[in-house]
Formats: sequence, structure tokens, C-alpha cells
Amino acid sequence: MYWYHPHLHGSAAIQMWSGMLGLLYVGKHTLEKELQKYNVRNTHEFVIWDPAFQYVPNQPTHDLEVDEFLLGQTTLSKIHPFLVNGQINPTFTTKVGQVLHFHALCATVENENTFIVYPEGKQHLHDQAKIVPFYQIGSDGVMYSKPIKRNVIVMSGGQREELLLIFDKPGRYVISQQGIQGMQFFGMRGHPHDQILATIVVTEELNDDDKKKEEVVRPTVPIPSMTFTPGYTDEESVQPENIQSSETITFSMGANFDQIPFPQYYINGHSFSSSRSQFHAQPNEAREYVLINANHNAHPFHMHVNRFQIKEMGSELSREEYPVLNELLDFDENIWRDTVMVPPNGRARIWVQFKNYTGKTVIHCHFLAHEDTGMMATLFIGKKDWIFQLEEHYQWMMGVGIGICLSCLVMYVSRCCLGRQRNLLKKNNMNDEDDDVLYSAVSLNELKSKAMD
Repeated sequence: MYWYHPHLHGSAAIQMWSGMLGLLYVGKHTLEKELQKYNVRNTHEFVIWDPAFQYVPNQPTHDLEVDEFLLGQTTLSKIHPFLVNGQINPTFTTKVGQVLHFHALCATVENENTFIVYPEGKQHLHDQAKIVPFYQIGSDGVMYSKPIKRNVIVMSGGQREELLLIFDKPGRYVISQQGIQGMQFFGMRGHPHDQILATIVVTEELNDDDKKKEEVVRPTVPIPSMTFTPGYTDEESVQPENIQSSETITFSMGANFDQIPFPQYYINGHSFSSSRSQFHAQPNEAREYVLINANHNAHPFHMHVNRFQIKEMGSELSREEYPVLNELLDFDENIWRDTVMVPPNGRARIWVQFKNYTGKTVIHCHFLAHEDTGMMATLFIGKKDWIFQLEEHYQWMMGVGIGICLSCLVMYVSRCCLGRQRNLLKKNNMNDEDDDVLYSAVSLNELKSKAMD
């Protein structure tokens, strides 16, 4: 499963915050056939989205409206419900023993969230024993060969998950978002607040009479025994000896409020410029990138076109204060992704296997307001032609050009000054010659003769 959204730099956040996004399936039939082989047929999309709202009393038709863009985030005075498929707390139905399959997309603009399943009413206990486990079978459009059992996953903007859920008791269950408060944005509590994403109603398994009328709902094999066609084989995993080079990518921020009333974000100290290629790679080579998050601020790193494997994650934050960090830092280095949450005050080390695509692409933070204010960089894949060779030295060339212009200006001014001095000297010489003629002996005798006459 893939997805799409606008990517106009400077407006990507507000356009997606306004709802401009959608799902895109590539090779969906392969997954459907494999799931149907195991009698997994109860499939739903699960798209998480995070507009902000405000109460508007005394309105005849409604009491809730979309808030000003980002105002609620900065004041923490607004309502921050996560919508699922455009609804607040939608309901999904399944039966005891039936597998419920979710195409899950975290399409949040400015938030990360958790996916935890509890019996209804038990979510406030934060009791691991009450959690209903589920299974991951794919991430970011890449299927695994076998399911991975999870109790909690942390999802950030841009990440996709293929999830399987199964219940052994009837009742009402909830999918809960909780534990992100304070960790995401400089210790600010209440953002995003704990809440229920969706409700699942589980009914009794079909009785014997119903089974004659309807197909059996249970899977043909237990979920842990299922196998799938992997998006990457084990042989395609990046090996240490294949790494060509290692680079550091540092996420940082500034606060020049004379520029815009919102923090500015940078990659390696630079704001985004489409005319500058900060990173280069060659087709079919493997590279290591060390992602550094210098702030107590979450940054989901997203790479276009190519995928990577996560090899290390860590954070300086306290796991006792933020227990959800344990889940965020629980990664499988064999999984291929195109988005990874770089923990606050933390780091991630990834190995990228570049394919045979060439040309310009981008890397950026998938908190889109961070991207729009500068946290994006251009990655050029392929041989550098003379244009890029010049681009790498544009500062030096600009300095040389300015130096030449200044030199020409100095020479021109000097020449003008010298020319003026020569004219003055010439004029003075002419005046001296006139005086010599005026006071010569012949001239004086002529004046004397005129006076006597």
C-alpha cells in the first residue's frame, strides 16, 4: 500500500491538513490472493488523520469547526482528535476467531500515534496484561515473509502497516492512542492527548446452522504459521562490506520570529533550496546515513524512491518518564522502510540500498510544517555532470566573480581619477605658457610704445 499527497514546498502541510491525501495500491492482488488462501477476507482501510478543531457555541447547525492552521498545536487549547477514515471513533465488526485485516496509514500532518488494542474500558489502566496482541505482516509497502507479533506500535506521518487482528472472546474492544504526550514536542503535555482511535465489535462465532449457510470464518492456519511473498529477499539485505560511505544528517531548528511566527527547521544547518543538492549517491550502491535529532522534538525521516534498513536507534530521553520509547526503539533490522521516526534527542542509523533510478529526489521530515519551513534536502542519484560540478563550487565562484567586478570597478575609478589629474595638469601648463608670452621682453616693449603714443 502506498499513498499520495501534495508536495508543494511551503504549502504541503496546510494542503494535507485540509484533507488532500489518498491511498494507492500497487500489486494489491498478490496480497489479496495470499490472504484469501488463509481465509482472511475481512479487510478494511485504517487511515489516521489529525486536523485540529475548536468548539463554536451558539451555532444553529453545529458546535465544532476546523481550527486555524497550527494554532491549536502552539496554544494547546484546542481539540486534537485523530480521525480514522474521516470519522471520530468509527466502528469495525468481526467475529470470534475471524482475522480482521487493516491497511493502516498514518497520514498525520504533525503528530505520531500509537496503535494498542484493549478491551473497552481497560485502556486507561495502561496494563500490559490487558493488551490484545496483533500481528504486522508488512510495512511501508513491503511485505514480510512471516508475521511479527506486537503489543504496541508507534506510527508517524507517512508510515504504513499491514496488520492482522484476531479475538478469542466476544465483546467491544478499542484501538487506543496513548503515551505520546510530552515526548513529541519539548515536554508539552496534552499534545496529542490520549484517545480512542476506533472501536471493534466482536460477535460470537457462527453456530452449526449458520455455518451451513455461510463460509467458515476462522483462518485455515494460525496467524504465526502464515507465510507471504516478501518484498525483499534475505539475499537483498545490505551487508556491511557493501557500504560505500557514511554520512551524517542532522535535524535542528531555529527561532527567527522576524522571519515567520513558527520555528524554522534545518538539515545539516541549511534550509531547503531546490537549486542546491546536499547529498549525492550512485545507482545500485549502498550507503549508511546516521540521523541525528538534536532537539526534544520528534522528526519522522522520509526518503523518496529508495528504501532502507534500520540498524540502530537510541534516545537520551528517560524510558521511565516516556515508556512508549521502548516500543519506538523496538525495531527489526531486516525490515525495509521508507520512513523512520528519529527519536527526540536521539539518533537512528540506516543502510540504504539505492536502486537503478537516477536524477533528483528529496529526503525530509514528514512532520510537514517542519518540511515546509526548511527541513528538506535534495538528493541527486547518478553521475555529476558539469552543472553539478559548478553547483558544488558556487560560493567560491561567486566570490571570484564579485572580486573580479570589484577589481574592474577600482580600475575604472582609478582610470577616471588619473585622467582628470592629467587634464588639470595640461590646463595649468597652458596657463603658464600664456603668462610667459604676456610678460616676455617683446610684449613689454610693445606695451611701452603704445603708452608713449
